[in-house]
Amino acid sequence: MPQKIANQFLEAAIEPARWLDVLQRVAQQTQSKHAQIIGVGPSFSFGFNWVNDMDASAHAAADRAELMAPTINFRVAAGATRPPQTISWEDDYAALRPSLADQSYLDLCSDLDIPFGCQTNLLVEDDGLIGFALLRAHRNGPTDAETRAMFARVCASAGAAVALQVALERESYKLVAGSFEAMNLACFVLDRTMSVRAISRGADALLADGTLRLADGRVAAPSLAVQRRLTAAMATIGERRAGAASVAAPTPAGVLMLKVHRLPDREWNMGFAPFAILIAKRPPAADSADAAFLRETYGLTASEAEIALLLRLGRTRAQICTARAITGETLRSHLRSLFGKLGVRRETEAIHLLHALLS
Repeated sequence: MPQKIANQFLEAAIEPARWLDVLQRVAQQTQSKHAQIIGVGPSFSFGFNWVNDMDASAHAAADRAELMAPTINFRVAAGATRPPQTISWEDDYAALRPSLADQSYLDLCSDLDIPFGCQTNLLVEDDGLIGFALLRAHRNGPTDAETRAMFARVCASAGAAVALQVALERESYKLVAGSFEAMNLACFVLDRTMSVRAISRGADALLADGTLRLADGRVAAPSLAVQRRLTAAMATIGERRAGAASVAAPTPAGVLMLKVHRLPDREWNMGFAPFAILIAKRPPAADSADAAFLRETYGLTASEAEIALLLRLGRTRAQICTARAITGETLRSHLRSLFGKLGVRRETEAIHLLHALLS
């Protein structure tokens, strides 16, 4: 059995939709109700839960973030204190139960009839752990020495498969960054904590010239006001409250639009694949040739030239403030200077002149 299951585990790492098949085989061979691969994210957040022969209603009851705390879940508590490939079993669970904060996970085990079993950690890292377990019903009874020995023999194969899939998921950060590099776009590829894991050359250039920076592994803006908006946008994406969010970041070279997009969920993702991307791009309004003409001919600053181009495009003052991430008072100050340099007194006169100059 071990060699056949070892091959099935490695096949699952390459074709993750096959995980349930190999878990089914492990459960059958160990005469258990279920075999399980579970991911626990940072701070014991819920990652994923793959269990053979578990229906949707049982998953809905089990797959809840509040049940992942080690003060609630004796299995998570056992995993949090053991190094990889160390087996915990019913004796360990019994020792932990008296210290649980409440009965919610014990009630779940009773409802799903999974009071017994054994487990090990296949991977333990700062950004989470992946556990492997047998879940046994009353009719299966507690694990015995022979069952735990059989479980131990397949743990190495399961660990190798998990390590392979995690490595493949992590390699995809570079693939995503490379794709955006081919499109000549500045791209930061983010993990589920919104930390940067790969960047394109364009993104590297923005870091090198100080337009953006990294703080604790995350993209940060030099301006405190922009940073607050960027942090809020990142939280919106990280908490899955939206699929995309944008922030305008004024820079000496003009506005830089920071657009964060959550990538599509992958059903058999262990949590180490790219979660989101941040694209940094100058808005189309900042046409370089027209802006250069206005700067050279009328002595406009980069900010004034961009505001002039936005006016020519028919943007309202409110829209310009949003695009430039500035207040109404700041915009009025720019417009006074802009009108003086163009030799006009009103906004409508400026727009007519700009159409005539740039048509």
